[in-house]
Amino acid sequence: MASELELATVEVLGALAYGQLRSFESAARAVRHAPDAGTADVLAELAVREHAAYAALRDHLAERTDLATAVMDRQKPHFDAYFDRVPLDDWFGACVFFAVGLPMAADFGRGLAPVLTPETAVVVVGALADRAPFERFAIDRLGALLTDDAATQRAGRVAADVLGRALTVFQGIIADTDALKVLLEHDAEEEGVSGEARVKELAITVLSGHRRRMVELGLEDLDEL
Repeated sequence: MASELELATVEVLGALAYGQLRSFESAARAVRHAPDAGTADVLAELAVREHAAYAALRDHLAERTDLATAVMDRQKPHFDAYFDRVPLDDWFGACVFFAVGLPMAADFGRGLAPVLTPETAVVVVGALADRAPFERFAIDRLGALLTDDAATQRAGRVAADVLGRALTVFQGIIADTDALKVLLEHDAEEEGVSGEARVKELAITVLSGHRRRMVELGLEDLDEL
């Protein structure tokens, strides 16, 4: 069992590391769309932070396997399909992505942490769920752009697309590897809950956080939760 858990941990770390690398690239790519130098500076600081988080995941992965890059490459197509289509063509789209996309990764990291070893959990939570000031910045900036129905409707469409693509990545990874199921199933053994049920619970946790943010932004009604 220990070997199976270790292999599952390595697979998950590889996926998270590559996803974090693409997150860094997206932050850097958004700098050119910042409306002013101050905002560009905030995005540049985010890019630095995202690369440091990637390096932490990469290095932790490399401590557990000699095939770190090969492990990352296995999930590369899923994350490339997502990040190649994130809405970074203008500042409005970037605000939507940063306000709803990055926080979903944070919710996933926090939800996954309890099934990881303490050392790995610290690395994962630090990488994915330590962006609270920037997340608040992005939500506030997006809120300031929602000045009429047209802007609100556009933000809702973009957010729905971001969510849909994120779910596609999640489903693709689940289909390609049982690593997440193995980790969650092991954690659930004493409670008699299946790995599949725990995977669904994790997805529901992420969706719930996403919907709360949508309500805060006025993009969904409270009674839809």
